[in-house]
Amino acid sequence: MPQWLSPDTESAAALLEAHPDYRVLRSLPPLDLLPLPAPEGRLRTAAIIDTETTSLDPATGSIIELAICAVTFDGRGRIVGIGPVHDWLEDPGHPLPSEIVKLTGLCDQDLSGQRIDDARVVEMLSTADLIVAHNARFDATWIEQRYSSLAGQAWCCSLTDVDWRGLGYEGRQLGALLGEAAGFFNGRHRADSDVAALVALLTTTLSSGRTACSEMILSAQRPTVRIIAEGARFEVKDRLKARAYKWDQNIRRWGKEVTSNSVDEERAWLAEQAGCRNPSMRDITWYQRHRV
Repeated sequence: MPQWLSPDTESAAALLEAHPDYRVLRSLPPLDLLPLPAPEGRLRTAAIIDTETTSLDPATGSIIELAICAVTFDGRGRIVGIGPVHDWLEDPGHPLPSEIVKLTGLCDQDLSGQRIDDARVVEMLSTADLIVAHNARFDATWIEQRYSSLAGQAWCCSLTDVDWRGLGYEGRQLGALLGEAAGFFNGRHRADSDVAALVALLTTTLSSGRTACSEMILSAQRPTVRIIAEGARFEVKDRLKARAYKWDQNIRRWGKEVTSNSVDEERAWLAEQAGCRNPSMRDITWYQRHRV
């Protein structure tokens, strides 16, 4: 029986689980009570992070909360050690937008006079082998704008670097995945709660028999080729979307990542179906994937 549950509570849960009309959703345990495997092979470190910001645009907004948890993962990509969650608040120098107050539960009084420990953040992130976030493209943009010395770090994204739907999970948002794969967390939409929840999710064994962290690392470390559909006709946008191309607002082009052995097939499809005979291509690894 888990140490954080009383005998009576667990007995009641077991009775419900035994009935086909019920499903028991358990609260996640504290991180120091998560069961971890014995390490195998080379040990490396990952910094699990989350940011809360005043807006979606780094050009006009600022970070108001940053949380980091350092974990150790082994040669199979499994988390085998978990450090404490470090959490910092920062005063943006102006009142918070009402939607941010509602989303995070933070208020101006909470942030007054607070400051992120930049030196500690750079130390933790620069010494990690990987930085991990749920929607890494968002967090990487904010982090590297503030800390230019961290440009070039390897990033993994637990949102996109795991084939959640292929593994039988319906959603990809953190709360939905936890509900299906691990449990639920009694936290606000705050950076420290989200980091703890993500660490718990990454330790979970999925239907593949591998942990979510293993699946993520296996996927993220594979090099791919990003194809940009230069010159694709406007009227073929629905075909591009159907073939999993995504619109990049920054460059105003449709793009897609493919494996190296799929490049010729993709070029042929673009020429025939999209009128794009000279797509641009770029080799991608986890050092570039979530920055472009």
